Amino acid sequence: MKLKKIKNGRTLTLIIVTIIVIILFFTGYSIGKEMTNIKVNTNTQIAKPIMIVENNPSIDITTIKNTGYYDFKIKNYNEQNETNQIELKYWIEIISKYNETISFKIYKDNEEIPLENNKTGEIQLEKNQKQDQNYRLEIIYDKTKSTSTEEIIQDVQIKVHSEQEKTI
Repeated sequence: MKLKKIKNGRTLTLIIVTIIVIILFFTGYSIGKEMTNIKVNTNTQIAKPIMIVENNPSIDITTIKNTGYYDFKIKNYNEQNETNQIELKYWIEIISKYNETISFKIYKDNEEIPLENNKTGEIQLEKNQKQDQNYRLEIIYDKTKSTSTEEIIQDVQIKVHSEQEKTI
């Protein structure tokens, strides 16, 4: 009798599993993965940064004429009136060999900009709008601070470093 119960239980289980498989077959239910491949074509252009530095001719500073002014302008548009398409930040660096005898002051629109290690802080140039930023570099030569008996001959170089601002 026990053997008959076990056979009936196996038969019943086999019938139920077969019915479930047939039902799943006719309902169209299937298990599987779907993969989709999407091809996207874009047409992008690199933003055109425009930053032009206009300057005056060089100046000479001597012990008699010990202060000189050097004017320059930074603008974000060109001769075709195209403006930069991205925001730029820049800073100005003044390079000189003899820091003990020559001192510098820089002015933007007649306001002094503080210098740290002969560099300004970061200055912003906006995008898509014309901007002219006028600067005046004051160079002061103090011969009394010099340990040399002869005049110094050197060039002072102004470098404008720029970076593109991050865009979101």
